[in-house]
Amino acid sequence: MDPTPNDTPSREREIAMPLDITLLTRPGCPHCERAKGLLDERGWLYEEIALGGDLTMDSVRAISGRSTVPQIYMDGDHIGGADDLAQWLAR
Repeated sequence: MDPTPNDTPSREREIAMPLDITLLTRPGCPHCERAKGLLDERGWLYEEIALGGDLTMDSVRAISGRSTVPQIYMDGDHIGGADDLAQWLAR
């Protein structure tokens, strides 16, 4: 008898790696480290732009509408912070 979809072992759904991932972060931020860890676990490459120099919280707020870091963008879409990323990956 051929296995039906209900008879096959469940498999973790794989999410395709976005082409462009950018994180707005702050050095020493534990939420930023968590977000980077979630991406690193999947082997996904990302660009990190850290506060300091040209990036200020005013810039983060102007770009994302939020005044917290990290702020994560994938293929031009604003995902949000670390908790939002975890939820996005779990969907």
